[in-house]
Amino acid sequence: MSLKTIVDGILKDQHRSLSWLAEQMSKTFDGLRLGLIKESIKYKDILLMAQILNVSPCDFFELPEKTINPKQSTLAEAAAEYGDNLKNCRELNTTLKDQLKDKERIISLLTQSNNEGRSL
Repeated sequence: MSLKTIVDGILKDQHRSLSWLAEQMSKTFDGLRLGLIKESIKYKDILLMAQILNVSPCDFFELPEKTINPKQSTLAEAAAEYGDNLKNCRELNTTLKDQLKDKERIISLLTQSNNEGRSL
């Protein structure tokens, strides 16, 4: 759900209008409306809006459907699959070695071509 839709719902529940909210925030109606539609509103404006509407700033955001375990870090990475990573590293290593051989061959051919051009 978009930020604009969420704010519109809160305003409807409180029998208020977006123009009222814009006036309370000392914003233009069009500026506030566009910021909500594009979801480009400043953090301090979200806090001010929450204060004016007497809601938590969290009410402007949807939480994921699955419950979040407070003991689990939201930044935690999935457990590494070392078998797959090792295989990928070996493949990458082989590819890089092949590229290195190709580049050395190109350098050799360019050097040889350059030397032949000088002797003519």
